[in-house]
Amino acid sequence: MSSFIGHSLAGLTTYAIAQQFQADRSNQSNQLDWKWLLWLLVIASSPDIDYLIPALRVQQVDQTLRITHSLLGVLLLPGCTILGLWLLGNRGKGYKLQSLQVVLVGLSHLLLDLLTGVFPLPLLYPLSTQVFKLPFGLLPSAGRIQLSNYLLYRNLLIELGVLLPLSMSLLLSVRDSARSPKGLLIVAAGLVVSICFMVWAFTLDR
Repeated sequence: MSSFIGHSLAGLTTYAIAQQFQADRSNQSNQLDWKWLLWLLVIASSPDIDYLIPALRVQQVDQTLRITHSLLGVLLLPGCTILGLWLLGNRGKGYKLQSLQVVLVGLSHLLLDLLTGVFPLPLLYPLSTQVFKLPFGLLPSAGRIQLSNYLLYRNLLIELGVLLPLSMSLLLSVRDSARSPKGLLIVAAGLVVSICFMVWAFTLDR
């Protein structure tokens, strides 16, 4: 599974891109909405609540199903958020953008966990108990949280090496300045760095 830091970075990136998207089209800077950002971070990591609530892990004959790591599981909280925003009277483009944000952040959890290529996930639960796992990994799994654990720091370094340049490249790519040669070069450099760390992650034992 991907780490809490990786999932939080996905939520932060989604928020920052949406803010930049709005700013470019309104020709004015948007104020930081701490409450909304924190809620996106909660959604980004919420499927891992099954670590705290073992009942959310369904035991099969030969496997354990992490039901919060299904499409239904990761979209449950975003769906409730979309409904809550609508009941509060939110409408228009802002509502659509916020709805898109929560859906993307929810799905990002599944994507990051799948890219570790370690644990099989019940994506179609409860319609099916079949589990899915990539035969390779482009991200390291989260290391065991122990200060003396070397793998914790190594895997975190690789994860940040993949995700941080990728996040910065995505954020820069939505800015008008990215169309300049310098902007394109920065975006390309970020992608190259990210790919290099993906190659490192790919070589790890699974």
